[in-house]
Amino acid sequence: MRLLASLVALSVLAAAQQPSIREGDVLDRVEAIAGGEPILKSEVDAQLLLLAQQNPTVKPTDPAIRQRVLDALINDRLMYVQAQLDSITVSDEEVNLQLEATIQQLIRQVGSEERLENIYQMPMWKIRRDGREEIRKRLLTERYRMLKLGDVKVTPREVEEFYQLYRDSLPVISKQYELYHIVRYVTPTQDARQAAATRARAIRDSILRGEDFCVVAARTSEDPNTRSSCGDLGMRNCNDFVPEFCSACKKLQNGEISMPIETPFGYHIVQMIERTVDQIHVRHILISIPRQESDQERVRTELENLRARILTGELSFEEAARQYSDEQDTRGFGGALGRLAASTLEPSLAQLLDSLADGQITQPLPYSTNPTKQGFHILWKKRTIPPHKPTLDNDYKELENFAISIKQQQLYERLVATLRRQLHWEILH
Repeated sequence: MRLLASLVALSVLAAAQQPSIREGDVLDRVEAIAGGEPILKSEVDAQLLLLAQQNPTVKPTDPAIRQRVLDALINDRLMYVQAQLDSITVSDEEVNLQLEATIQQLIRQVGSEERLENIYQMPMWKIRRDGREEIRKRLLTERYRMLKLGDVKVTPREVEEFYQLYRDSLPVISKQYELYHIVRYVTPTQDARQAAATRARAIRDSILRGEDFCVVAARTSEDPNTRSSCGDLGMRNCNDFVPEFCSACKKLQNGEISMPIETPFGYHIVQMIERTVDQIHVRHILISIPRQESDQERVRTELENLRARILTGELSFEEAARQYSDEQDTRGFGGALGRLAASTLEPSLAQLLDSLADGQITQPLPYSTNPTKQGFHILWKKRTIPPHKPTLDNDYKELENFAISIKQQQLYERLVATLRRQLHWEILH
């Protein structure tokens, strides 16, 4: 069972009774080849299951729907192959972050690591190992798509023309919330940092005394994706890594062991294997810096106190966001998140916001943009925008996005038509 296929289907499968396997049933097979890459029956089945979960009117047994799903997978696989031909890359750090986010989502869906291992019939280390290449493929496909379609823009005149052409058929804009937030990240204490740095130095000393790097990595590294392979990160562009890591690696000679390097992931002991002008091949041992419950409680308390100051009128929410929020992307805009559709929010958050009156502020809630940035935020529900038909005066941004989507779809159709002419593909059934 493929990791990403499981992710889209697992919420249904985990709750369902496992069907019995009858004699003659096909467990899996290659349904198509695209650019030399196989597309399995299980991938098609998982996508059909997702569609049926999202829209109960969809019949997974409908041959026309199955064909559309298979065509979409062929298009994605062709884009992945072309991305490789165009020398597009993604870093190991990006793959690791996305892999961990996917694993954590799967664990949340099924309830525990043990339950996930039972479903996959394999240990967590093997789930991570098998998922890495799938994640890399998906990220390469998305990067290729973004390079070709991500910079699409429309002029104000195009938006107006789009509105006049489609105004009678435009969908109702569902309920939205205009939201602002203040973010505070949980950072480790100085004592925790010092303890991790001391441990990293001790590990480096043991390697310098002659202990094998691979043995030490397997025993001590907290990078689950590389510790079983000597911590090997492969030959990569240095800039694929976070700046602190790349900068330190540039100073190493072949075979040299670094002093502990601090990055958002923790402390790394790095050995340079080989290098070219632009690329480095290194292996590493990661010692993470733990965040304690007391660190989390400190941040929650900071946000509770800030919320109280806002509610008493000492300062406005936007002023507080500009002064105290840790999120660079929103701080300069007073914490503005924009108008978000209620249907796109996590159900628990949507339910919470629905229970709040306009103008109210939530208590501190967990917030994370990636595994290296765990924190909390408070949300200000400035106002609720009820469902309505879009107009140029009130919904220009939404109309602009609609127009961009139409333009992107047209470009996408031309792009995949070109790829289907240039690259070999075939359906095998």
